Amino acid sequence: MRESINDQKVENQINHVLEQVVCRRRQLGFSQTDLAEKLGITLNGYYKFEKGKIKLDFRRMLEISEILNVEIHYFIKPSNA
Repeated sequence: MRESINDQKVENQINHVLEQVVCRRRQLGFSQTDLAEKLGITLNGYYKFEKGKIKLDFRRMLEISEILNVEIHYFIKPSNA
């Protein structure tokens, strides 16, 4: 039971990160193509990331935060939320 609760928390956090990336990308007027190019990846690769089909590593998360001009904690959902 405990493992499934933790799994759910992780899944919720991943979804929150993805939502925040999409929200910030749109705020800045970037298309998926724009962000893919800035990251040096294919549009298909970026699309898979945004849909949660490819896991995001910390290095890439730092790169995205720099491109989107936010601190890394912008993407993290507070544990009490």
